[in-house]
Amino acid sequence: MRAYSHWLLALLIALITPMSPAAAADDSLQRVIAAKVLKVGVAPNAPWVIKKPDGGFAGHDIDLVEAFAEDLGVKAQFVEMPFADLVPRLARGEVDMIAAGIAITPERARSVAFSTPTGMQEIATVADRKALGTDPAAALEKPSFRIAVLAKSTDEAAARNAYPKASVVSYPTAAAALAALVDGEAQAMVATSPVPRMAASLYDAKLRLIGGPLERTGEAFAFRPDDMRLLTYANNWIAARQIDGFIGNVGTHWFDGHKWLRTAEGDLKPQRAAR
Repeated sequence: MRAYSHWLLALLIALITPMSPAAAADDSLQRVIAAKVLKVGVAPNAPWVIKKPDGGFAGHDIDLVEAFAEDLGVKAQFVEMPFADLVPRLARGEVDMIAAGIAITPERARSVAFSTPTGMQEIATVADRKALGTDPAAALEKPSFRIAVLAKSTDEAAARNAYPKASVVSYPTAAAALAALVDGEAQAMVATSPVPRMAASLYDAKLRLIGGPLERTGEAFAFRPDDMRLLTYANNWIAARQIDGFIGNVGTHWFDGHKWLRTAEGDLKPQRAAR
């Protein structure tokens, strides 16, 4: 009986305790609605974000954000920046959220508030057949073996952890990392699916997948920690759109096939990597 009384007292105290000033002052959702614009930080990272030849954007996260903004009754405004700048510029208030295939990590969670996951993927390795030779394990332990990755990504962290003796080289975009592999600047690439699978399929005479997944990741939208009202709306929206099948259909389109490569041709076309 006493335990029950203590529980009831705690509940009553919680119900009558006023909200903290920070919670009461959270106008993030109303701020976006009033402005009629949702500013979204994006970085080319196919197939989540693809820069089209006409300057517009397409991709998994672009489709999600456009639907999210439409349901919110506002217009999505995409602000392009390097992947490594996404979190700092969100923190400075230059955008309202990030949508760029950004993976949930404990380190990033110190700076941003992640939404419910919008997708789950695997990080894998694709490598040059000739460079691997007859002993791939030995090749991957050479300091001269260069592995291309997207800078400041979970791919980079996974590559350094899995191949501590190889030379992990970061590039500003996934397209630049792929170009480095295709033109011989690097001997392997660590990236999030479906990019490794797609690269091995397109360049099967030159490249092949090696080993199993290095890690599994969950991608999500990211918000400023104080914008809890906007984050709550996003979480509820993701739940509703998962139930009605919309998010699943978008994922199937962008991750289960290569049709999107036509859209991404300019972004992923192998060009000589910057030296």
